[in-house]
Parts: sequence; structure tokens; C-alpha cells
Amino acid sequence: MAANDVQESSVPATAVAANSTKLKYAVKTALSLTLAYLIPMSLGWPMPQTAATTVMLIAATGMVSESLQKGVMRVLGTVLGAAIGLTLIALFPQDRMIYLLAVSCTVAIIIYLYNAYQGDSTFFMLTAVVTLMVFNGGDAEGAFLYGVDRAFLSAFGVIVYAVVASMLWPVRSADNTLSLAAGVAGGYREAFGRLVQRDIHDPLPIDDFLSDLLCSGDAFQAQLASVKNHADGVTDYLPEWNSVASSYEELQAVLLPALKRQAGQRLDQPLNYPHYIDDYQPVLDQLEGLFQAVDEAWHGRPTERPAQQLEIVLKTERLRDATHLLAAAVATRAELLVSIQRSLLDLLAALDSMLFDEGPFVVGREPQGKPAFIWLDVENLKTAGRSFATFWMATALWIQFNPPGGFMFVTLCTILIPLVSYTPATPKLLFILFTLGFAFALPAYVFLLPQMTHWLELAAFLFSYAFLGFYLFQGPVSIFFILGLFTLGIQNTMSYHVDAILLSMLMFYMVCAILIIATSFPFPSKPQTLYASLRCRFFRLCARWFRLYTSGNPLTCFISHAAIGSSTAILTKMTTWGAQIDDDLFAGDGQAQVANLNRACELLFGQLQVLELRRHEFLRNPLISTVQRKRSGSALAALCDHLANRGSEQVFTQLLPAEQDIEARLDQLLGDDYLERYDAHQLAQFYVYLNLQASLLESIIACRDAQAAMDWQRLGETRF
Repeated sequence: MAANDVQESSVPATAVAANSTKLKYAVKTALSLTLAYLIPMSLGWPMPQTAATTVMLIAATGMVSESLQKGVMRVLGTVLGAAIGLTLIALFPQDRMIYLLAVSCTVAIIIYLYNAYQGDSTFFMLTAVVTLMVFNGGDAEGAFLYGVDRAFLSAFGVIVYAVVASMLWPVRSADNTLSLAAGVAGGYREAFGRLVQRDIHDPLPIDDFLSDLLCSGDAFQAQLASVKNHADGVTDYLPEWNSVASSYEELQAVLLPALKRQAGQRLDQPLNYPHYIDDYQPVLDQLEGLFQAVDEAWHGRPTERPAQQLEIVLKTERLRDATHLLAAAVATRAELLVSIQRSLLDLLAALDSMLFDEGPFVVGREPQGKPAFIWLDVENLKTAGRSFATFWMATALWIQFNPPGGFMFVTLCTILIPLVSYTPATPKLLFILFTLGFAFALPAYVFLLPQMTHWLELAAFLFSYAFLGFYLFQGPVSIFFILGLFTLGIQNTMSYHVDAILLSMLMFYMVCAILIIATSFPFPSKPQTLYASLRCRFFRLCARWFRLYTSGNPLTCFISHAAIGSSTAILTKMTTWGAQIDDDLFAGDGQAQVANLNRACELLFGQLQVLELRRHEFLRNPLISTVQRKRSGSALAALCDHLANRGSEQVFTQLLPAEQDIEARLDQLLGDDYLERYDAHQLAQFYVYLNLQASLLESIIACRDAQAAMDWQRLGETRF
């Protein structure tokens, strides 16, 4: 009964914590925006809304942290944008069309970098915004001073936001990273328990468990990649954090394929590993103790643990009489135990230095980590193309009809493209948010603002409006509500004309109309169409990766590593867009079908990551090289191409028997005297490779089954 009470009370506690975090975030961002508005007004600076607009963009697109270094980088992004914009103006002072062409190309490239960068990309967003904002609509007189003022106020907005974020309820990135890392360690401990058949209370199905394990590991790696260059508490111990990340990569590389393979073997009786490995149970006990020590360390409790590895000794005489498949399983388990033991000891050494200042720490590991930029993502290229096309669409309207707002209309249309391109911000949602913002702003303009006589009243109004926007709406969506605030034209000297605010509202609705056109043409944004395209591209990238894997060429390695990074983005988008598909388009439980396919793709990708991590050691193994020469190296690639094209089952019928028969043909590959002719480590590595290949094959079959369960013809009908 008590356990149930604890479980029931944990959900409200989690909800309260989430609401508290959201409340603090809304208070901080609203206060930043209010100060960014009021301080320039009190000092008599022109265009105070520029600083407030910068705060709005940072709050909606960037990450909150306590780091002043991040604030410095954002200021540098603002300065860089000003330098680019003013340089282009100086280069083409009288050639307006050439200037517009140059600035449109420049901004498109910056927006591409904004989407491709995997860290805090606010730097690029601010660069693009200021590059456009310094242009004075073609007015050459005072253009330089206008640009300098805009750049200065944008930088001021960055500074205000950085100071408030660092002083009021600072979000410590190091604490978040520690929390994620501790969760990943617990997941690996449970994975080890499943592998050695320890009792697991209320276990998830193996595929669900592995999918959650991969997601938690990727979340930690992404968090570390985004904060390691600026967050206090992370940069100070960067070698230790790199060792943690590398240890986690190795644990994933050995546990994931082993668990997947074990789940697919369906043995009547578990293998008797103690019969073939000396001190097998003591090794398991030591590893369990090391996992527990890691958990205790992450929670700030140092414990006693062994500092030396237990040697894993195989009983070679007994293995001589065993079949190749049994010897493969035993050698694989021995290699796995050695790797886990080494990873945990290195992890504990890093934690001792990082958390308890015990050392000295010897730098010995460097993680492969996440790429800083994802270069091969098609949606990023399309978004850059959309921004270029949208710029010229809005510029044509500006030149021909001079809409309200002047060149600011062009700036807003272009800058908002990356926030609505390939995001769940649908045209219907945009209209609703704009209308809500205006429904709040218009009565305030007519009935509230004219009655204000003190700056505190204005401060309370600005704070309340911004607080509502950032509390009710999360992420980039909040921008479309907050924009209603900027229709009010708040200045030190106010002259109230209803037609002025109506013209501002018209401008924003025109911006919304341009965004709807840009996100619908020429690239479709229907969820089912995007999901089908993403699925196809994912399997094609997998096929390309399989074909490139055996090459040792540095350029080929770079391309395959870039393909891995692009696949990460594709899987994230598959999860996002799969959830947006209308259930009426499916014959059965559509969301369950999408979730099954996404999970199967995640497991396939997770094992591709394992192969990528171990590429160099596998390619140096002569046994693995022999197998790769004797078998069709493109078999798995052909299967992935089949999945991408949704072809007939003939390809699977032809290739599966040959692939599944590899283990049965080990006698032909190795011979009877393999124990004398080959090094034990090379043999263990060879068997790990074969098991990983078999596990990859099972994952491809799971993808085929999950894909076959969906009615793709129904999803592709033109009625959508």
C-alpha cells in the first residue's frame, strides 16, 4: 500500500516540478523583455522595440543557461551580423537590386547553418536578423548610423537577457548534464542485469527497453555536445566528461547488440558460461558492484570498489570440444565482460576526479561524440531555399505595394521561415496565435495604454503580456503571440490612431499569409508525405553507409560519419511527423504502427552506430577481412534499398538464406585448428562482429515487418 502511495504521489510531484520550471522560465523571459523595452526608453534611445525583439527571438529559439560566455557568443553573433550587413551596404550603396541579391544569398546560407548546427544556434539566428535589420529600406541618407543603432540595440537585448538568465534562477547546465548522465548509467545497469538474467521487476519488452536506452544515451550526448564549450562545471572538467561520454559509447557498443542478439536466439536453456570461463560468477558480482558504485558516485556518495580488473580466462581445453557456435557465444561473452569492466573502471576514475576531486586523472579516452553540423540533411537545404524564395516574394510586394512596416515586412517574412519550415507550426495554428495576440493587444491599445501615466504601469503591462505568451506557449510558437505586443508601437511619445494599429495588424497577417505560401510551395509539408519521404531517405542512408563501411579512405569515413549524423536528424523528424498524421488515414491503430516502425528504425540505427564506433578495430582484424571478402558485402545494403523502395519480397527471399547461414558455415571459414592459428582477442572480436551482423539482419527484418503493416497506398492517396 505504501509503495502505491509513493507511486501515485510521484506523478503530481513531477507535474509540480514541471510547472515550477515553466513559471520560472516565463518570469525570467518576461522580465528580460520588459527591461529591454524600458531601459532604452528611459535613456531616450530610438527604436527600443529592437532590443525587445532580440530578447523574444533568443527566448523562443535559444537555450537558457547560466553561462555568460553564451551571452558573449550571442553578442558576437549580433556584431557579426552588423558587420556583414553594413559591409554589403557599403559595397552596393547605389545598386539596390545587387545588394538585395547579395543579402538574400547571405541570409540563406546563415539560415542553413542555423538549422545544421546541433548546439545553441541562436548565434546564427542573431547574425541573420541583424544582417537584415541594419538595412534602412533603401534610404542611403543616414544608413550607416541607422545600422549601427539597430546593431547596438540588438546587442543590448542580448546582454539584458544574459544578465537576467544568469542571476535569476540560473539554469545550471552542469546539473542537467549530471542528471542525464546518471539516468544513462542506470539504464546500462539494467541492461547488464537483463543480459546476465538478473531479476528485473516489471521489465519492458526488449525492443522498447533498447529504444528507451538509445534515446537516453543520445539525449546525454546531445546535451554534452551543446554545453561542453561554455557551461561552468563542464568546461572545468572537460577531459573527465569526455571520458564519461567515451565510456558510455563503449557500454552501448557492447550491450546493445548482445541484448538484441540474446533476445532473438530463443534458447531452450541458457548457456553454461561458468563451464567455459574461469571465475565467471565472481566477475559478474564485481561488475554489479562497479555498476552500483557508478550509481552511488553520480548521486554524490563515494563507495569502496576494486581498482583492478579481474582477468577473464577461457577454459581452452573445454572449448576444443565445443561447436563453433558455442565457442562464438563464449568468446563473445568474455570480450563483453572485459569491455564492460574496462569501461566502468575508466568511468569511475573520471567520476572520482570530477565529483570528488580525487586523482590524479589520466586522460585516456576521447569520445566519437555527435557532429557539430549535420551537412546532408535535405530539410535544412530546403529551408534555406525557402528563405531565399520568401525574401524575394516579400521584396516584390515591398517594392510594388510598400506594405505597412516597410522593409521590416521583408525581414519578418524571412526570419520566421526557419521557425515554421518543417515544424508542427501549421498555418491554422499561426492564424490562431496571431489572432489571440491581437485580441489582447487591440483592447489594450484602445482602453489601457492611453490611461497610463507612470512607467511602472507600462512595466506591469509589458511584463504581463510577455509572461502570458511565454507561459502559455513553448518554444518558437510563443513568438506568434508575442508579436502582438509589437503592433502597439510603444514609444516615449505616443500618438494614438486606431488606423496605425490596424495597419500593423494587417502587416502581420500579410506575413502570416506569405509564410503559409512559402511552407506549402514548392516543397510539400503534409505530415504523411514528409513521413514517407523521411522513411525512404533513412533506409537509403543506411544502404549507403553499408556500402561505405569497409573502405578505409578518410573521405569515405567522413561521408559515412556524416550519414550517421543525418540519420539522427531523420529519426527525430520521423518521430515528430509520424505523430502529426491523422489516424483516419490508417486502416488500424495508426499511431501504434508508426511507433513500431520508428522503434525498429531506431534499433537498426543504434547498431549502425555500434559498427561505426568499432570500425577501425574491426577493419584491422584479419578474420573479419576474410569474411568480408568471401561474402557479398552489399547484401545488407541491398536489403535496405529494398526497404526504401518498398519492392517485392524477392530480394529478401534471395538474400536472407545466405546471410542467415553465415554462422553455420564457420567450419569452412575457420577450420578445425582455429584456436591455435588465431589470437584469442581476434577470435573474440570476430565472433562479436558476426553476432552484430546477425543482430543487424534481425533489425532489418523487424523494419520490414513494421513497414509492411502500414498501408502506404492509403497514406499516399491524393485526397490528402
